[in-house]
Amino acid sequence: MFSLFEFKGGYNAYRVRGPLSVLFASVILTGCAISTPLGPIFGSAEDQTGSIPAQDIRLNASMTDADWQQAKAALQAGMDPQNPGASIAWSNMATGVRGLVTPVADSYVENKLTCRSFVAAQSGQGPTQWYQGKSCRKSGTAWSIINVQPWALPHV
Repeated sequence: MFSLFEFKGGYNAYRVRGPLSVLFASVILTGCAISTPLGPIFGSAEDQTGSIPAQDIRLNASMTDADWQQAKAALQAGMDPQNPGASIAWSNMATGVRGLVTPVADSYVENKLTCRSFVAAQSGQGPTQWYQGKSCRKSGTAWSIINVQPWALPHV
């Protein structure tokens, strides 16, 4: 039979093994109570809760901060689920850049976020540029662009 200690004489080794087993089991089980994020091992918590990217994705990289502030305000109004699909105009008088944001579908839930697809136009410096994308938000937060890419009008 297995024994943790080999003693000679009248000492009972079973009396030592019982308390040591309890101590060993308690040390092992203490690890179960450690609270630590396991994101790097199992993927981040944001991936599982449907978080919105932290970066501020704009329609294009050439937009100034002032242009983006105007376009973002139009995005917030245009993506509102109460908007039946009307285009929301924006403009920056200082730069002469202007545009439209138009939702192209009803809002839907994806990964615990409310999302809505849109098309947008930007003009004022050169020809009008068109974009298509998706914007999402958590309940009660602002809409953020999740993805956007150039869009070409269909040729008839």
